[in-house]
Amino acid sequence: MLRFAQENGHARSTLFAPTVSELNSQGSVHRWYNYLEEFPYQLIEDKIKAYQLPPQALVVEPFAGSGTTLVSANFFGCNAVGFDANPLMTFISQVKTTWQIDLKQYKEIVYQISQEFIAQIAEVDNLSLGQGFLDYMPKKELNQWLSPGLQKEVFLLKTIIDKVENQTIRHTLRLALAKACFDGSYVALCPGTTFYPFREKEEFWDLFAQKVMQIHDDLSQVQQHNHYGYSKLINDTCLNAKAYLEPNSVDFIITSPPYPNDLEYTRQTRLELYLLDFVKNMNDVQQIKRQMVKGSTKLIFKESNSAEFIKGFAEVVKVSDHVYEQTKDKNWGFDYPRMVREYFGDMYICMREFYDLLKPDAHFLLVVGDQTVKGVYIPVCDLLIQMAESLGYRDCRKELFRMRRSTGHDIPLPEEIVILKK
Repeated sequence: MLRFAQENGHARSTLFAPTVSELNSQGSVHRWYNYLEEFPYQLIEDKIKAYQLPPQALVVEPFAGSGTTLVSANFFGCNAVGFDANPLMTFISQVKTTWQIDLKQYKEIVYQISQEFIAQIAEVDNLSLGQGFLDYMPKKELNQWLSPGLQKEVFLLKTIIDKVENQTIRHTLRLALAKACFDGSYVALCPGTTFYPFREKEEFWDLFAQKVMQIHDDLSQVQQHNHYGYSKLINDTCLNAKAYLEPNSVDFIITSPPYPNDLEYTRQTRLELYLLDFVKNMNDVQQIKRQMVKGSTKLIFKESNSAEFIKGFAEVVKVSDHVYEQTKDKNWGFDYPRMVREYFGDMYICMREFYDLLKPDAHFLLVVGDQTVKGVYIPVCDLLIQMAESLGYRDCRKELFRMRRSTGHDIPLPEEIVILKK
């Protein structure tokens, strides 16, 4: 049976409650659902303080991911708006920034779910589970992710959770379900998507139970503070930001955008997209991919035309031509030069879109790393600064965040913070 911290005498008194800074740095709320390559929670706190953002300042995250910026901004009293083309990520970020939950009711519902699941799991092979992600997700792909037994367990628990009437609690439990399913799957992200069907994993129910208790315990601490901000999530590309935000309304932007590294992020979230009913077929997946910034060759479509915006930037064209020279005699890599052009074209549109939305003297920070594509070094930060300056941003500079190494080449790659000022 589930045991929450309060029942074990582990709850902290208000006198010894952790500070907001402690909650943020220890990963409270953030850890409900971690995403590949997200940046440190502490970075957002540091920048909110460094740029002296006042309470209720509007912070925008153009690439929300799993909500790192939004959660930290809310902790420190800022309001936030997050964009993401992937509906799974906007869902995750929305759940992670919804803290007004009746924890007594939450516990009661969790106990009811556990009793129903335990009562039915022994007969799962004989249950009629209806239609859902087991029918929609391609069978070959589904079997790559989950064992046949785990597929039935997950579907049973999802069926039970979906009957919960309280929408906020139902969504929170669906997040816990998705994370437990992912953690119990065959997948490993390294940073691509690889499957290990013989690796040892914790039991699915144990993973789910740990997650729902973690969420409860985090909220019990967060709710002792009442000065946090609120977030709004928008399931759309940030390249359409002007449709949602007023001119001169944004106090601060900080984001870690996609890199031109050929990672296709819907592939890494494919299981959860089907599991939580965001897609029912590959056409649905393709529609999501069409809205994403093209840091991968798999996100480029016939009608993609963002490359039109970088024709006047000689350094971007030069890099693209260099990649072409490296791949022109091969039977692979023909689309990498176009990926470079489309990626920088999308990032140009992104910076242009937000220029008018920022308040005068407001800052736009991008945590981004230089890359190598087929042996060609791409100075991503310098190229973004060149494009930003052409759009009217001033005092443009970069500061070193950390050093990485390319997975394909023994070349040190700086990851830096590009700082732009309107």
